[in-house]
Amino acid sequence: MDFENRIKKEMTEGIVKAILEDAGYRVIDSGIEKIIRELSCLSSFEYAKLAYPDAMSRLPDFTVMTKDQDDKFLVEVKYRSKWGKDLFEEIRPQVEIFGELILVSINADPPNHKGLYYPSTYLRCCRVRYRDETYSVQLKYEDDRVWRHYWKAVDELKEDSLWWAMSQLDKVFPLLTDRKLDAQNALDSAIKALSGILK
Repeated sequence: MDFENRIKKEMTEGIVKAILEDAGYRVIDSGIEKIIRELSCLSSFEYAKLAYPDAMSRLPDFTVMTKDQDDKFLVEVKYRSKWGKDLFEEIRPQVEIFGELILVSINADPPNHKGLYYPSTYLRCCRVRYRDETYSVQLKYEDDRVWRHYWKAVDELKEDSLWWAMSQLDKVFPLLTDRKLDAQNALDSAIKALSGILK
């Protein structure tokens, strides 16, 4: 991985980890680059030559658990300067291995037609799963001023408004609801600090 992408990856994962830990979650680094640290210094060619098994190379970035360790989430974190639905195809083999993941994504240039600034404008998440030979994503829609979730096959996704159909973090990680203001302030500070280098 080249230096700039490595920095963006580390910073993106650091933001997500800090927000979740601050809300009371236990966040365990589980990605292969964290388990075998020396891999981060290798080129793509050198890494491929090592021929790690697919399940190892596709380990999710984090295993997130509640403090009581009675619930767990497998979390993959992705940063994109230009976000698109192709990201779902990129992680498809990983979802096929693990069955269900939560994708947390930072988008440096989200569609913002109303010109509003909220920290959650840049950070969204969704559940993705592979079940009964169907690869699908959990999206949200508003029904009579109430947000509801539904599963949609990734093959049927359309690019328009897909970013906004993904959830805010507190809708997937319930402990964030209790600390919503703190989480928003932390995310706001992180986005402002990184805004100069994210694009």
